[in-house]
Amino acid sequence: MKKNITLSILFSIISLAVYSQKATIKGKVKDATTGETIPFAGVYLESNTSVGATTDFDGNYQLKIDAGKHNIVYSFTTYNTIVKTVTVEAGEVLELNVEMTTSEGILESLDVVAEKTTNTDNAVVLEMREAKSVVSGISREQISRSQDRNAAEVMQRIPGVTIVQNRFVMIRGISSRYNNVMINNVVAPSTEVDRRTFSFDLISSGALDRMYVYKSAAPDYPGDFAGGVIKLFTVNSVDEEYMNFSINTGYRPGTTFAPYYQSKGSKTDFLGFDRSFRPLPSSFPTTDALGDERTVSEVRRDAAHTLPNNFNPTQGMALPDYGFAFNFGKIMSIKDKKLTTNTSINYSTGYQSFVRDFYRYDEWVDQEKPIFVRFRYDDYTYQKEQKVNIMSNWTLHLNPRSKITFYNLFNQIGENETILRRGEDFIQRPGDDLHNYLLGYKSRTIYLSQLVGTHDLDKEDKQQISWVVGASYLGESEPDLRRFRTYKTEGIDGFVMQLPPSSNLFETGRYFGDLSEIMVSNGVNYTYNFNTEKDKKKTLKLGYYTDYRSRQFSSRYFSYLYPGFFDPSIEQELRRLPLDQIFANENIKTQDGFVLAEGTRPIDSYNASNFLGAIYAATDLQFGDLNISGGLRTEYNIQNLYTRSDFELITVNNPILSLLPSLNLAYNITEKTILRMGYGRTVNRPEFRELAPFLFYDYKLEAGRVGNPNLKIATIDNFDLRYEYYPRAGEIISLGGFYKRFINPIEDRTIITTEQPTFTYINADFAYNYGAELELRKSLKDLTGSQFLNSLSFNANASYIVSRVDLGATAVAQDRVRALQGQSPYIVNTAIYYNNDKSKIMASIIYNVFGRSIYSVGDDIFPTIYELERHSIDVTFGKTFENGMNFKMGIQDVLNYRYRFYQDSDRNGVIDSRDNPIFTFRRGSLFSFSATYSFKPNKKKSQ
Repeated sequence: MKKNITLSILFSIISLAVYSQKATIKGKVKDATTGETIPFAGVYLESNTSVGATTDFDGNYQLKIDAGKHNIVYSFTTYNTIVKTVTVEAGEVLELNVEMTTSEGILESLDVVAEKTTNTDNAVVLEMREAKSVVSGISREQISRSQDRNAAEVMQRIPGVTIVQNRFVMIRGISSRYNNVMINNVVAPSTEVDRRTFSFDLISSGALDRMYVYKSAAPDYPGDFAGGVIKLFTVNSVDEEYMNFSINTGYRPGTTFAPYYQSKGSKTDFLGFDRSFRPLPSSFPTTDALGDERTVSEVRRDAAHTLPNNFNPTQGMALPDYGFAFNFGKIMSIKDKKLTTNTSINYSTGYQSFVRDFYRYDEWVDQEKPIFVRFRYDDYTYQKEQKVNIMSNWTLHLNPRSKITFYNLFNQIGENETILRRGEDFIQRPGDDLHNYLLGYKSRTIYLSQLVGTHDLDKEDKQQISWVVGASYLGESEPDLRRFRTYKTEGIDGFVMQLPPSSNLFETGRYFGDLSEIMVSNGVNYTYNFNTEKDKKKTLKLGYYTDYRSRQFSSRYFSYLYPGFFDPSIEQELRRLPLDQIFANENIKTQDGFVLAEGTRPIDSYNASNFLGAIYAATDLQFGDLNISGGLRTEYNIQNLYTRSDFELITVNNPILSLLPSLNLAYNITEKTILRMGYGRTVNRPEFRELAPFLFYDYKLEAGRVGNPNLKIATIDNFDLRYEYYPRAGEIISLGGFYKRFINPIEDRTIITTEQPTFTYINADFAYNYGAELELRKSLKDLTGSQFLNSLSFNANASYIVSRVDLGATAVAQDRVRALQGQSPYIVNTAIYYNNDKSKIMASIIYNVFGRSIYSVGDDIFPTIYELERHSIDVTFGKTFENGMNFKMGIQDVLNYRYRFYQDSDRNGVIDSRDNPIFTFRRGSLFSFSATYSFKPNKKKSQ
C-alpha cells in the first residue's frame, strides 16, 4: 500500500532498480565552501521533474534514467541551481559528485514547488539531529510497519514512554498530567473530565505524519511540562495525487463470537453519540424545581416517567472488530497558485470483554496474622467502542516561499460499557450472593482546527515569519449512567434491589454529566538569520503565544427510594421484581411505589476559564563545532474556577507570572557524533478538574474522587545530557541522562471519608526524578551480500528511572517518601523490521515491557496499589502488489500477559508473597487483517 506518496521522492530510484534497461547515475552533493554534505537536495531531470531523487542524510543520491542524453538539475534552498549534461548507455553506472555554492543574489534558476519530506525515518532522524533540544521521534514510515491503530500505541515505541490504561502517556516515569500536547503546533485540550491528560487513542495512526517528544525545554516550546512536549503532526503534504480505500477486521479470542451484554441504546450509537434516548428530556424539571416538590409530588412521578426503563442488560453476541478508511490527496490550481488537500475518513467498531478479579481487604493491624478479605468480586466487563474520525488538511502555496495551511481534525467516539459484578461482601452482607451493575454510555466530540502560515520574507532566507490561529471544541456527555446493587440471601428465592435511605451516587442511581470546553489560540514566530562568516551562524527568534479556554461542567444524579410511610409489604414485592420491571412506570407512584429523589448539590457543577499569554526571545549561535541556543520565555497565566457548596461560593483565582529560562549546548565531536547538554525551568499548573471540589463515584474502583481548590503551581528544574551517534541516514545510537527537581509537585492522595477510599490531589513538598535512556536505530542495508539481511533493521530503546517524592509531615509515615505515582523503574522497547523493496514484503516483531509502578497512593487504612510489570509482543506481516493492492495481518499482544494490580499489604515498598491482589485480568490477543487498494494516481505534478 502506498502509505506515503512522498516516499517516492526518496526511494523512486531504488524502486526502479529492477529494470535492467535503465542507466544509473549516483554520487554525493556537497557544499563547495565547507565540504559538508547537503541532505534533502533535489536531483531530477530537467525534461521530466517526476524522474528524480532526494539526497539522503549523507548527501548521497542515486538516479535511474533511460539511456541517452539528459540535463540533470541539482537544487536546494539558498544554493545556486546546477545543471549537468550527461550521456549514458543502458546498464551504465556513472558516478557524478557535485559541489554547490550558496546564493548571493537573485539567480536565474528553475523554480520547483515541492513539499519538504517529513515523514520518513531519514527525515525524522535528521530533525532529531538538527533540533536544539533533546528530542525523540517516530515517522509515518515506521508507523506503517506496525499494527498500531492509534497514537497511544504508536507512542509506546518512543524511548522513555509508558502507556497507561491504553491511552495516556507517561514520559520518563512522570505522570501524564506533566505532559503538554501540541497538534500541528497548537496546544491541545485535556480530553478527560477527571484528570489532566490527553487521550492519545483518539487520534488514528493513519492520520499521523510524524510524532516528536521534546524532553528538554526551549523558549519557543510551551513552559507547562515536566515529562515532555509531545508534538503530533497530521498528514499534510501532497507530492502526487492519490486515492485509497481500506477495510479491516479483527478477532479477539474470548470476545469475538462470545456472549456480549449491553443495555438498550440509541439508533445513533453506531455514529458515536446519543442525542435523544439516554439524555434528560428537555422538559425534565430543573434541580431547584424538583427540590421544591414534596416527596409524593405528581411532578416527581411524571418526571420519572419520562426516563427510559433501561435497567436490564440483554445478551447478544460480539461481532469481529471492523472498520474502513477512505483517503485521498488532490492537487489543484487557483490561477497561478497551487492548492493541495489530504482528506481521510475513518470508521471503526471494536468489542472487548474480560473478567476482572477485584478484592479489598481489612486494615492491616497485626503483620503476624493473615489479612482478611473485605470483599471479593468477579467483574464481567463488556465494552464496545465506535469511532468516526475525519481529517481534512488544505495547503495553499502562494509562491515558493510562502504557504498557508488549514488543518481540521474531528473525532466522535461512543463508548458503551457494561459491568456485571458478582461476588460477596464479607463485612456488610456476609453470606449474601451479590449481583451489582454498571450500565453506562459515554460520547466524546473533539474538533481541532488551525490556520497556519509560513513565509520567507526574502529570497536569501534571512527572515521568516510563521503564525497560527487555532480553535478547538471538546464535548463529553455521560447520559444515564446507572449503578445499582442487588443481593440474594441464602434460603430465599430471587434477588432483592438494595435501596438507599436517601439519594446518593452508589445505589439505584442515575447519573447525567455534561462537559463542554472551547479554546482559541494565536501565535506568531519571527526568525532572523544573520549572514556571518563561515562557522559563525547566528539566529534570533522572537514570538508570542496566547490561548483562552472556557469550560462548563454540570452533573445531576437521582436515586429511587421507597418512603418509610408507604406500605412495607408492597416495598418487599417491588424490590424482588425482575430488572426489566422493577422501575417501570407503573411502579413509580405517589403512593406505595418508588419515588425519584435528586441528590444533586451546587458543588456538582462548575465553570472555569484559563488565559495564557506568553512571549519569548531565543537565540541560536554557531561557533565552529559548538552550537549554543537558549533564551527566556515569560508566561502570564490566570486561572479561574467558580462553584458553590451548600453554604457559600467557592472561587479559584490564580494569576501568576513565570520566568522560564533555558539553555541548550550541542557540540559536534565529529561529523557524525554530537554531545548535548541542556537546562530549562518549566512549570506545571493544576487542571480544572483537579481544582473543582466535585465528588464523583468510581464504580470500577469502589472509590470517590474529589478536587482540591487550594492546589498551587509546581516548578521544575530540568537537566539533560545526551551523546548521539549517527552512523548513516535514518540511523542513530544515543545514550542520555536526565535529572529533574520539583517544587510543590501535584500528586494523587487517598483520604479517609467512609470505609471506601476517596482520591484527591495535593501539593507534595518536593520531588526529584533522574535516569538514563539508550536508543538504537540501525539497518543492515548494504552491509552484507545477503538480500535477506539487507532488508533487516532494528529499533531498540531502554530507560532506567529513579524518583522520590516527599508528601510532607501530614502524610502517612509509610507513604510519605516514595516514588512518583505511575513511575516505572525501567522501560524496554525492541523491534525487528523486514522490508524488501523488490518483493514488496514487510514484517515486524515488536516487544515492550515496563516495570512496576504506583497505581494509587495509599493512606493509613488503604495501602498503596502497584501495577506490576507486563510484557507484550506484536507481530505484523504485509505484502504489496503491483496492481495497488496491499494486505496486512498481525497479532497484537501475542502473550496476552495478565494485568496485575497488587497492594503493598505489609507497606515495605516491595511486592512479594505477603502482598495481595486488588484486581487482575487479561484483555486477550487481537488477530487483525486489513486490505487496502490504491487507485492509480493522476500523474499531475507540481511544476
